[in-house]
Amino acid sequence: MRIVCAVALWVLAIGTAHGQPAQTPSAPTGPAPTGIIVGSGNYFSPIVANLDAAVAFYRDGLGLDVQGQPGDANANLPLRNMFGLPEATLRWQIARSPAAPGGVEIIEVTNSDGKAVDRRFDDVGAATLVAIVRDLDASRAKLAQLGARVVTRGGQPITAASRARSIAYKDPAGHFVQLVQPAQLPATAAPPTSNVAGVSVTLTVADLRQSIRLYADALGLNVLRAPTAPGAVGFPAMFDVGADPTAVATLQVPTSGIMIDLVEFANSRRVQSRIQDPGSTRMQLRVNDIDEAIAAFKRFGGEVVSTGGMPLDLPAGNSTLKVAIVRDPDNLFVVLIQAPPPAG
Repeated sequence: MRIVCAVALWVLAIGTAHGQPAQTPSAPTGPAPTGIIVGSGNYFSPIVANLDAAVAFYRDGLGLDVQGQPGDANANLPLRNMFGLPEATLRWQIARSPAAPGGVEIIEVTNSDGKAVDRRFDDVGAATLVAIVRDLDASRAKLAQLGARVVTRGGQPITAASRARSIAYKDPAGHFVQLVQPAQLPATAAPPTSNVAGVSVTLTVADLRQSIRLYADALGLNVLRAPTAPGAVGFPAMFDVGADPTAVATLQVPTSGIMIDLVEFANSRRVQSRIQDPGSTRMQLRVNDIDEAIAAFKRFGGEVVSTGGMPLDLPAGNSTLKVAIVRDPDNLFVVLIQAPPPAG
């Protein structure tokens, strides 16, 4: 079986995008769990100042599916405590693609003294949603109607040696979104009516090998691409930065199969933000032992931001989840969810 890996990392210059197995939200698509992490939920969760503007970007511009009315935590103190923001106002909507399980969970946080953070792609803490699309120009036209901010130099797509075309944007709160149209579309569960045919996430980190030790060795993500020096792969023009990364790697989440690309730059800035600051990013990971997961994050300099600095009980239908949000060493906010054991 072939797998999709880091299209954003090497499709620009090297031209060797790997194939992708069909993904369906209802079936496992990744490797079986071997460690603390057993799967993922919503794989990209941007913190925004204006939910309506962000929903328009991801729904009307990118073409993800957003259904129903926004949710809110006005009567849900346990959820606000999970964020460590008991007095804040939280609103959210989830934008989904049939190409992958989970979704883009857009969170508006107000009444919490949030301050916008505007990172460059080579700043530690930057997070990027990578979307493989069938028709790049159709997406560009829709995003242009919304006045979306193009990051790529010259404002035009870059064509790689592989004939893939790609362009990068920022959403209204400053999160990076890269669109990639491969010369040959990989296998996908998304129907022909869905322009988004695949997704992955790219994270900019301070120390890539330390990130591997945390997320792979301690927590159990699968290493698909070991840390390597990528050479010239087109980042300066694509993301308007000064140089290509010095090292890249690719991880995969068990069960869900979501790909996470890690990039490290020389002399990158560390831009700190709080969870209530527009421009911060969350990701959900399901674990079999939340206490062990928190201990692993703390060994590498992470911290719990949830109220009380410890896991909390979150009512969920007829059951209760054990949850916590941790800030990892690179300022990614990770929602840890421990589901109750199966009945019987």
